[in-house]
Amino acid sequence: MARTVVSAAKAPRVAFPLALLAGVATVASIGGDGGAIAGIAAGSIVLWVLTPVAPAYTGILAIGAIAAALSPAAALTGFRSSATWLIGFGLLMGIATRRSGLADAAGRVLTRRALPSDGSVDARVVYRRFLVALSLAAHALALLIPSSLVRVLLLAPILSEIGERFDSRQARVGVYLGPLFATFYGSSGVLTADLPNIIISGLGESVAGHPIAWTEWLVHMYPVMGLTRVVVVVAVVYAMFRPPAGSAVDRSLDDGSAEGVAGDATGEAGIGPAASDAPTGRSPARMLAFLSVGVAVWLTDFLHGLDPVVGAIAVVALAFAPGVGVARFEEVGEELDVSILFFVAAVLAIGDGLAATGLSERAATTLLGTVPADAPLVVALALVFATTVLLAFAMEGLAVASVLTPVVITYAESAGLPLTPVLMIEALGLSNYFFPYQSAVLIAILAEGDVETSELIRTTAACTLATIAVLLPIHLGWMAALY
Repeated sequence: MARTVVSAAKAPRVAFPLALLAGVATVASIGGDGGAIAGIAAGSIVLWVLTPVAPAYTGILAIGAIAAALSPAAALTGFRSSATWLIGFGLLMGIATRRSGLADAAGRVLTRRALPSDGSVDARVVYRRFLVALSLAAHALALLIPSSLVRVLLLAPILSEIGERFDSRQARVGVYLGPLFATFYGSSGVLTADLPNIIISGLGESVAGHPIAWTEWLVHMYPVMGLTRVVVVVAVVYAMFRPPAGSAVDRSLDDGSAEGVAGDATGEAGIGPAASDAPTGRSPARMLAFLSVGVAVWLTDFLHGLDPVVGAIAVVALAFAPGVGVARFEEVGEELDVSILFFVAAVLAIGDGLAATGLSERAATTLLGTVPADAPLVVALALVFATTVLLAFAMEGLAVASVLTPVVITYAESAGLPLTPVLMIEALGLSNYFFPYQSAVLIAILAEGDVETSELIRTTAACTLATIAVLLPIHLGWMAALY
């Protein structure tokens, strides 16, 4: 019955009237420019959740509505965000990684290390080893690369190639989402592993003069919301996606030496005859070198202050350079789907609009105003967490961090609460999502085209609910023990 209702609501003839009703009701209740952008947000969210059309098409509608209601400049502000173009250049990085053969070569190396040494071809045994090993490796990468979005864009093509060894779609989706969610959800435990952590801690220092050390963040957050959270995420993914009895895994793809893998890369990666002027046997190694340039830029951002998108541009420029790169830029159009950028730009434009009209700040102040000033620390932390999660339904995570953090700081100081756990619980709230539109990282995962929107939503919601139901009480207890 419930499935029938949901399926009916997803039909365009039902979803669009619902979106229009939500938008009009919101405009009527708020009024002014704030009401206009809130109405656009409400209508867009209905369409993004029900997905009667592609999320990118809803993004186009939202951009058009913002241009009409506010201004073209406000509508196009999302295209000025580096997050939008980091995803765009990340898609190009993925194409180059696949065409060079690096994704396939890396998949073979990782597969040989993860496969049972007894030669087992039991898909369930192989799948479990893959899921655990790859998820832990992806989580470890969070210690090196300070952006979940960048890590997802690097890992996605490799995980996609590894998944091709299974004939079960359930296994392919699990091997793909498990490690990506491990590096995404586990990043809340490491200060430098995700941008909201960095933004919130930076605002804490600039607004309140309260710096948070890397090790201090690790002690407070990593025991529960780092490694333990990765374990929970892996368990959730395994419960949702695993190969059925009798499914197969192809070990023949992993036979041969590393040289053989490199030598075969051009044919298997899809470069083909049309790209005969691209490097052949050394393509995977060359692409790895190009990616290393990007990693060097990302790892040293504390020295030069360059945006992560600069590292992505450097990788793309090298990967497609004539005579040097690993693929022809002229052939990119065959694989590149940039429609997802309209989705990202619309999400960011809505967030900027809510912030510019002051609506998001008023909402944050109102929500935090419901928290008693004399509430115990655990209660206050739980309510700050809830406020953050609620605001993230209307704005992308980075926008929430920018708007909410000054309000949270004011609240903590007036209530006499220790600022460190309050800022950390806000950051934790910004790693709990239900729908792709809430996070550029989830949009990037969707953009790769390896999972369906419904699969991503179900997994995201399950991981978030598991965090709230299982890990949040433990984490609040840990904070109470520390303070």
